[in-house]
Amino acid sequence: PGLLPREASDRLIIFQNKFDSLYRKYVTYTGGEELFGLPVTEYPELLQIKKELTILQKLYSLYNSVIDTVNSYYDILWTDVNIEKINSELLDFQNRCRKLPKALKEYQAFNDLKKTIDDFNETCPLLELMANKAMKLRHWQKLAEVTQCQFDIESDAFCLRNIMEAPLLENKEDIEDICIAAVKERDIEAKLKQCISDWNIQTLLFGNFKNRGELLLKGDNIIEITALMEDSLMVLSSLLSNRYNAPFKKQIQQWVHNLTNSADIIETWMTVQNLWVYLEAVFVGGDIAKQLPKEAKRFSNIDKSWVKIMTRAHEIPNVISCCVGDETLGQLLPHLLEQLELCQKSLTGYLEKKRLLFPRFFFVSDPALLEILGQASDSHTIQNHLLSIFDNIKNVKFHEKDYDRIMSIISSEGETVELERPVKADGNVEIWLMNLLMMSQKSLHGVIRTAAMAIQDSSFNIIEFIDTYPAQVGLLGLQMIWTRDSTDALTSAKSDRKIMENTDRMFLQMLNTLIEMTTKELSRFERTKYETLITIHVHQKDIFSELIEKKIRIPSDFEWLKQSRFYFNEDIDKCQVQITDVEFVYQNEFLGCTERLVITPLTDRCYITLAQALGMSMGGAPAGPAGTGKTETVKDMGRALGKYVVVFNCSDQMDYRGLGRIYKGLAQSGSWGCFDEFNRIDLPVLSVAAQQIAIVLACRRDRKKQFIFTDG
Repeated sequence: PGLLPREASDRLIIFQNKFDSLYRKYVTYTGGEELFGLPVTEYPELLQIKKELTILQKLYSLYNSVIDTVNSYYDILWTDVNIEKINSELLDFQNRCRKLPKALKEYQAFNDLKKTIDDFNETCPLLELMANKAMKLRHWQKLAEVTQCQFDIESDAFCLRNIMEAPLLENKEDIEDICIAAVKERDIEAKLKQCISDWNIQTLLFGNFKNRGELLLKGDNIIEITALMEDSLMVLSSLLSNRYNAPFKKQIQQWVHNLTNSADIIETWMTVQNLWVYLEAVFVGGDIAKQLPKEAKRFSNIDKSWVKIMTRAHEIPNVISCCVGDETLGQLLPHLLEQLELCQKSLTGYLEKKRLLFPRFFFVSDPALLEILGQASDSHTIQNHLLSIFDNIKNVKFHEKDYDRIMSIISSEGETVELERPVKADGNVEIWLMNLLMMSQKSLHGVIRTAAMAIQDSSFNIIEFIDTYPAQVGLLGLQMIWTRDSTDALTSAKSDRKIMENTDRMFLQMLNTLIEMTTKELSRFERTKYETLITIHVHQKDIFSELIEKKIRIPSDFEWLKQSRFYFNEDIDKCQVQITDVEFVYQNEFLGCTERLVITPLTDRCYITLAQALGMSMGGAPAGPAGTGKTETVKDMGRALGKYVVVFNCSDQMDYRGLGRIYKGLAQSGSWGCFDEFNRIDLPVLSVAAQQIAIVLACRRDRKKQFIFTDG
């Protein structure tokens, strides 16, 4: 103790050598003594010294070993440093140090040894952090600033000594921060590189348009690109908010800018594409272009620009380069969108004019109406669209020689009604469709008039009558017979006691005749016809039996007045339907042969209520659980009155403009509108709709021929 470890170590070597020669002598002498049988001389000090030297040897050999090893570390080239190996060697030294006898812990050598191991151990984690591959030149420059030492990291002779000479432990926290930042920056750089490489290979895919070549962006490809953009933007925004992004901030911001702009451009591009496809069908060839020459010219310029854009996209298919490589798309697409919207606006105005001339066009969607108008030069193309503007006219029969002359109308079931005068289907489609509508109603009215005469005939036969006339007229005839005979019986009931029973018997007989027909071989259409007749007549017979039971004897009794009663008034040449005190004129819409509802007391009540509402110029709103027949009841009442009923399935997608269009159509075409699931419409839209309905109903109440329809 008191000596420097190095000096102590050197002295130990000298003493050890001296002791070794003494000990050899001791062994030799004791050997001699034993040989001659002399008593062996003991040297307790010698053995004590041996013990002490052995212990000191342990300490100093470990001390030398540690010092030499640590010194050798200093000369390792920085590129060859293996921190793991150093760590395991130090751990081994530490364990050996711990196992040294307690007595040695007083020695300076022990303290030096422990300090050397501990110091190096403490430096090791820092070295490990500094040896990370993420450390770039900029990080070493920061380390140099913190430690006030130069690190020539790029020199071939740069070794561990150059680092160990710096005050590492004093600046431990700063060094740790710099090294951790390096690792984080490497992760940011990797993510950014990945993102950039993803977009370097993303290309636009194109689809063919008619026979004009690849003029469309592929929808599924665009969906994928948009989804990838959203993902990349999420990654980039997380990198932007990362505190370690300083070296790459500009590049990240540039890519966020590129992707955001590209996303906007692609969105506009798709909007323009959809509008272009929609309007291309209208303005390129087709009859509408001739009627809107100014718009057609504007569209032709748009069309050229669109082809230019798509040609450029083929030349630069990379998504980012194409969208934000230069200003082309960013400037051209909004301009095209603006021009297309102007074309669309004019087209909407044009369609509005057509709808005013034939109001049932209000119930046809724009694409369908454009198809009708676009093919107007060939009148035969209308066949596909008839069911969307008439209740049940599926086809029309044209003259064999005169191409455009319509001779008769045919229902879905194949029933034909000859037109009183042929309709010429040339000129504007909306004009001749209006003529066709008027003529179909007039012709059907003519058939009903003939039928009304036929039921007055003394040799009248119900089956012959039904087979002669269309199903709709046959049913009307049956209802007229029932009304006439019931009224006659009620009028004469007080003077003729038997007349009620006799009339009831006659109705029963008529019912049995109809039922008998259903037992024969009938076609599907005929069976439907007879079933409908029976459905209605069963109800009529039941009502009459009820009148007898309740002992009704005058035609002015409410029990009779509340029924639907059918008359043909020859003085004004109209078929009339009366429900309670409300009188309707039969509208002569051609309904063909459709099934009718079985009438229950509830149906009757609905008819009475709706008739009263209509009599007071109001609307009706049947309410009840799903599937109980609200819509069907309204449709059925419409059929009973020969009305055209349009059913709309409402949804939250409806806006007040769309609804306004429907109300205008209903008001001008004199049709009924049945709005299914009306409560699904959004509240703000509903409030406007309420005002729109109120305006229409108020003007109907005032019996105005014309009124200004506002959106509230």
